[in-house]
Amino acid sequence: MKLGFGTWGIGGRDYGPISEKKSITLLKFAIKNKINFFDTAPLYGDGRSEFLIGKVIKDIKRSSIKIATKGGMLPHVGFNHKHNFSIKYLKKEILLSLKRLNTDYIDYYLLHSPNLKKIALKKVFLFSKFLKKKKIIKKFGISLRTPNDIFLLKKYYRNIDIVEFNFNLLDQRAIDLNIFELLKRFKIKSICRTPLCFGFLQTKDIHKKQLSNLDHRKKYWSNRQFNKWNISKNYFKKFIKKNLYKDISQFALHFCMSYNFNYVIPGMMKKKDIVLNLESASLKKINSLELNEIYNLYKFSEKKIFVSKK
Repeated sequence: MKLGFGTWGIGGRDYGPISEKKSITLLKFAIKNKINFFDTAPLYGDGRSEFLIGKVIKDIKRSSIKIATKGGMLPHVGFNHKHNFSIKYLKKEILLSLKRLNTDYIDYYLLHSPNLKKIALKKVFLFSKFLKKKKIIKKFGISLRTPNDIFLLKKYYRNIDIVEFNFNLLDQRAIDLNIFELLKRFKIKSICRTPLCFGFLQTKDIHKKQLSNLDHRKKYWSNRQFNKWNISKNYFKKFIKKNLYKDISQFALHFCMSYNFNYVIPGMMKKKDIVLNLESASLKKINSLELNEIYNLYKFSEKKIFVSKK
């Protein structure tokens, strides 16, 4: 199934608090409904998301699910990301991830939003070969800091198994950059990150005063960015009405599902989120003419309400 489970939210910090019991219930409900791909990272709740996945998978056949986790990002404030991509640090972090995840291998191991101009890529890719040889990981890739960074990896396209990058109704940079054609040419798999634009692609607007003080959106995004996202989604209302979508989030996820991603990973904080997302995943792809129309609306909205993306 293309629909995966993005577990940033169940880390219980950056999208506000959520109990361990509820998080485990959500993970089990997702697996019961044949969602078999889970994206996580040590950063999510300081390892909590990985730990919760580990608790759940001990009761199922390991090969029935795929886990992607990331490494190299350190705790930080705002979008001033701090990293350590030294081989020594990655070795240590991978062992901790394996322990928390209660597994002896990782299906997809990705570097977590690296500044590709500042790391020793040749050493990292040699290390990825070592990890594969030892069967610690199956596939290796990069969770891109920005879609543009894909071009900094030009020398290594043949060594990359998978990339992850932002893509949604309000962020279609990947189309401008022809990333989908590039990935197809080099047979690189892909993960769609932030398909619901940090939760802003839902019917109700999000305002800072509604959010927990732990919520990263409250701490790090400006009021201007909040307003931009809250307003921009309204440009797509006619598609919701025309195609009888239940709400903007269902349409937004269906939109991402209509592109050639291997996995699309919305966060899911309630059972009803999982149900709606499964419905979106079952819909027939949006045709190319309508996708082009949606893209034109996106470009129009960008001109009307422009805020630089992070």
